Parts: sequence; C-alpha cells; structure tokens
Amino acid sequence: MLLRSSFVQYFLADIQNNLSDFMTEISLQIEETQLAGLRSSLMPYTQQMREFQKDYIEQITSSSGSLENFHTRYCAQREINPYVNGANLEMVCHTIDNSKLLTVNKAS
Repeated sequence: MLLRSSFVQYFLADIQNNLSDFMTEISLQIEETQLAGLRSSLMPYTQQMREFQKDYIEQITSSSGSLENFHTRYCAQREINPYVNGANLEMVCHTIDNSKLLTVNKAS
C-alpha cells in the first residue's frame, strides 16, 4: 500500500531519472576519453598535415557517430575523401581500425 502512494511513486521516479542521467554521463565521459585517446594516437600522423586537414580530423573524432560515418565511407567503402587521401588516409583508417571505438559501437 505504501509503494502505491503518489509521494513514493514520485520519489522512485526521481531516483530512476537521476540514476539514468548519471549512467548516461558516465558513458559519455568514457566515449570522450576514448576519442581523446584516438586523437592522441593520430597526432604523429597529423603533424605534417595542413591546418584544414587537422581541423577535419578533429571534426571526425568529435563523436563516435561522425567517426563511424567517416570509417564506413572512406575506410570501408573506399570513397574519395576531399580532405585526407593517400598515405594519410591509410594511416588514419589503420589507427581507427586499431582503436576500440568501432568494436564498442558495433557491440551496442
């Protein structure tokens, strides 16, 4: 009977919302840490790139969605990339393939 009261229902819903927000924040922090690690791994290859190419690499590594989109289009389907090509593209694709980001996304 106590669990059916509106106060208890409100209290439990509030706890559930807070816990859900907390878990979402943790997963976003983990993803951002992994993306930062990927950017760090790419750093030796981006040193010789032009500034617009570095900005592009920063953009594609800003979220797991944009990273997955880049990988699908330019690494897996081998479309022509207007910003990164040749050996630079191969090194970027290789580094992304060796990261755990794509395998984590495919598992979820």
